[in-house]
Amino acid sequence: MATHETELPGVGIKYSIDIETDEQLVIVEHRVGHWELARVDSEGKTTPLLQLQSKEATELGRILSRGEVTQEDPRKRMLFEEFGIEWVKLEQDSPLVGLTLQNAEIRARTGASVIAVLRPEGSIPSPAPDTRFRAGDTLVLIGHPDQVERFLGTFTNLSSGT
Repeated sequence: MATHETELPGVGIKYSIDIETDEQLVIVEHRVGHWELARVDSEGKTTPLLQLQSKEATELGRILSRGEVTQEDPRKRMLFEEFGIEWVKLEQDSPLVGLTLQNAEIRARTGASVIAVLRPEGSIPSPAPDTRFRAGDTLVLIGHPDQVERFLGTFTNLSSGT
């Protein structure tokens, strides 16, 4: 059994799980919080199975993990139901490259907050206002799904695909 992970620009992440019957279970995690499941048979025909909202996917994950999550923290549930966390890689042509966090006015313009900047040489948690964005940086954002969508629409050529 093999699992494959594929980035779907503007949509999210696709997970493909090879199943012993020469089939695949395909799971697409959309940027805005819902999930789609589909079956791909041995001839490559795709059959959509269902769409899950975030809390339904969380419950399915809990069941499939055989209840290993026994004590649920309501604060964590609220975090994952109310907010989205998004990783966005800055390309060379991003309008953010060269700007500081303060000058970009990301929170004021979109409502989303940059909670970290990931770089090959090290991460910057809680970046200072004078942190200057560079091509290749990965920004870690948090916000309501509509705020994250606003960020994507304002600062990238990506959208959630919905």
